[in-house]
Amino acid sequence: MTEVVAPEVRAAQRRIVSTINASGKLNADGLAMWREVGCGEWKATAADIGRDLDLLQVPHTIVTAFRFPLASSYSKAMRKGEEVRISRKNLPHLVPWMPSLEQTIAGIPEDAPGWDFVLFQPRAEGMAIAKLALSAEYPAWSKKQARAARLVCAECDYDLRELKDETRLPYDIRLPERPKARRLVCGQCCNDGVDEMRRLAALAAS
Repeated sequence: MTEVVAPEVRAAQRRIVSTINASGKLNADGLAMWREVGCGEWKATAADIGRDLDLLQVPHTIVTAFRFPLASSYSKAMRKGEEVRISRKNLPHLVPWMPSLEQTIAGIPEDAPGWDFVLFQPRAEGMAIAKLALSAEYPAWSKKQARAARLVCAECDYDLRELKDETRLPYDIRLPERPKARRLVCGQCCNDGVDEMRRLAALAAS
């Protein structure tokens, strides 16, 4: 016997399927849908999407995530948003509401990018690992967009999203006159952060 689905649940299903088709990003870690802060007048907010997923009983989280600044914007600061994320292990909860997703999930390459953009931060006491809070779609940004988001080497313009070359991993090498401004440099251009770590250690000891 066919299970009867409540009208509000069916409506939530239609909205979620439409949202995923329009803006869903699928990668090795799962599915993500980004919304700029204050977008509610024009489209469903992250909270709206979350309420629909609650009706469909699909586990999810909402995190802060940033996108590159628009070329037309006066401010060149990254755009703050919220991203609804469904982890890969929880995607089977979504498949009954969107059966076409099953085959797409099965086709995700195991070496596909995930949600996290990892970088190294030289410190006086050693090397630290940090993660940037970026929208899950960052691997698909154009080189121009990545440059606007400061994801290219500040020295040689190498695209730091290309993580296949271990000699070009991203390091946060800040200018002495701007110690609070993140500045990413590839390993080849900064001696894998060793010189900066020694500089900071010398400052701390003086």
